[in-house]
Amino acid sequence: MVTRDESIAVFEEEGTVSECRHHWVIEPANGPVSRGECMNCHSVREFYNSIREPERED
Repeated sequence: MVTRDESIAVFEEEGTVSECRHHWVIEPANGPVSRGECMNCHSVREFYNSIREPERED
């Protein structure tokens, strides 16, 4: 039986060219970054939990 933690978000990465259309499962926020793993190819990436200062717009 497979259960799903409702606090985990699933995202599809857009704008990249690769063999895998990533569908990221991202851990709940706990610090400045959260670990994400692709459901398809199991690639691992870190996602920022807030907007970094240079990315903010006035």
